Amino acid sequence: MIATMVGPDPELVGIGHFRRAGGDVGFEIGWPEFGRDTVWARRLLEVWAVGAAEHAVLTIRNSEGPWLTPLVHAMRDVGVVFSNAEPFAWDSRRVAALMRLLSVKAVVGLPGETAEVLLADDDTRSLLAAVPVIWARPDAVEQLRGAGLEPAEMAMLGPALALSCPERTGLHLDPGEWHLTAGVAGPALTVVGDRRFSGRDIELNIDGTIDEKPCACGLPGPRIRTE
Repeated sequence: MIATMVGPDPELVGIGHFRRAGGDVGFEIGWPEFGRDTVWARRLLEVWAVGAAEHAVLTIRNSEGPWLTPLVHAMRDVGVVFSNAEPFAWDSRRVAALMRLLSVKAVVGLPGETAEVLLADDDTRSLLAAVPVIWARPDAVEQLRGAGLEPAEMAMLGPALALSCPERTGLHLDPGEWHLTAGVAGPALTVVGDRRFSGRDIELNIDGTIDEKPCACGLPGPRIRTE
């Protein structure tokens, strides 16, 4: 969830929740880190060459704002024109209609159930295959690859948003904000940025390994490889 802050000078951008062993964890989001997250999102858009006057379809819901609002603000900053759809199968027709009407450069947050509907029809599969940037959720990645598409990955890992670059060699996180370690149950996350929420060794519940080698895209920091 994201809280709506009121008043002339709200202290927080919002409040989110992520799951970990023992129950949900609430995390506050301050304005300084929101600004830094937006800058990082602009860097990701830059390496993907998603820019002014290009069209994007956002298949995200309001409760995902704590992770994805910086990306939305980055799109606004660089002039991307974006349309919204719900990340559920029942709204897949809206996604298909937008791809028919517009030259869509990116689909953000494509879920497995929407991908399944779009891939089941030859016409909508062709429309999706023509989109240069598909940031897919973990439950959509394999079925998209099985259909011959080359999706990039998007995952909400604890309080952090992770996205693949055009090299598609793992999930990037901003190393100025997050530090990855190899935990007992897979990659774990420690907050290193000056954020309202802090935490150490947060288990991410994702199968993968940490790749420390520099990425050819030029973004700094290690990546989580899920293949």
